[in-house]
Amino acid sequence: MNKNSPPQEVLDKHRITKFLIENEAIMNWNILKKCILMLILGAAVHVTWIIWKVSVLLMPNLWQWVDLPLLKFQLGLNVVFLVLMLLLIYPCYAWKDRRWAQVVLPYISVGLFVVSLCRDGYVVGVLSPATMTAYVSLVTVGLVLFPRAIVYSAFLPATAYLTGCMFLSQWGYIPYSPVFHITSYYFNNDFWLISMAFFIAPILITCLVLFEILLSQWRYRERLIKKLSQIDPLTNLFNRRQINQCLDQIVQEHEQNYALVLLDLDHFKFINDDYGHHKGDETLVRVAEVLNMHLRDSDVVGRFGGEEFILILHKSNLEQATQAAERCRSAIQALEIYSDDGEKIHVTASFGIAISHAELRPQQLLSQADKALYEAKASGRNRVKTFTLKAQPDTATAPL
Repeated sequence: MNKNSPPQEVLDKHRITKFLIENEAIMNWNILKKCILMLILGAAVHVTWIIWKVSVLLMPNLWQWVDLPLLKFQLGLNVVFLVLMLLLIYPCYAWKDRRWAQVVLPYISVGLFVVSLCRDGYVVGVLSPATMTAYVSLVTVGLVLFPRAIVYSAFLPATAYLTGCMFLSQWGYIPYSPVFHITSYYFNNDFWLISMAFFIAPILITCLVLFEILLSQWRYRERLIKKLSQIDPLTNLFNRRQINQCLDQIVQEHEQNYALVLLDLDHFKFINDDYGHHKGDETLVRVAEVLNMHLRDSDVVGRFGGEEFILILHKSNLEQATQAAERCRSAIQALEIYSDDGEKIHVTASFGIAISHAELRPQQLLSQADKALYEAKASGRNRVKTFTLKAQPDTATAPL
């Protein structure tokens, strides 16, 4: 080993750190985990406002600049919003795997966050730098983290509220920046109000349009990358990584009625050796097409590695799974694939089936399907076998 190279322990730590950073990117979090982050940041914002208001109350020389009763009322509201945000973190964490929570809680979390900021935005001045900065920042960051429907469901009412406050304050129905005693002539001047709207509106609209375009392109790219990471490039089936995610989803949804089927092409090595790897690839592609053609839309088909495929048959009992496997076996045997010299290439596959049980996890079921596949190979290939607790070979090597 090179004396100047870092020790293996350092390299291992670097790999682990890199893995955690790449797999723990905020954009890859589920929606409720993003809600928790937003609620924590919102709570931190309210803490800073509470500190500022308490500091003002403790300094009598500043009382001349503020409306003390309103300041105290706002302090109480900040405490209420702080408590609500902290309390909402628990259901977002406890129910993170429930579908209804993933639909409902983001709207509640984003709505609570925006309502609290809108209230304080009016109090310090709708057109103040603080309010406008918060407004634009929340919209742009929100569109990155959350689906558009959630963001705009809060953004549009917030826009209407702030716009209404701006005009009502200009017309004299409500005070502008009521927490401060600094209202002056230009706050109630039509020219100043129209000028601010003239400068702010085009910039805001332009930024949002450009951001929407960039966001759409970025999300399309993310969807494309995600799809490519899930698909086997040769057969266009799910790859092993995505199959494992499907099995994890079965665990999360507590699905009970399903079957796992492993199938392996018989003597596939000889196809590659005798007819060339391009014919081996063609065989894999044709088999993938056959599997997709003879299964239901609700079933999952994946390439598990090499010449091995996996089927996840949802809502299937032993009889249904066996019938599906037999259909696929017969269709594979009937494939007409020819070598470059016109010789027919005979293709068959062996199948192993395992049926779900309440006490078994998918990975255990996968092991049972593998044992059934071995039995199909050992029994002469080109057949379907179902895992049973009887007559399982203890030690043996699968035939070539």
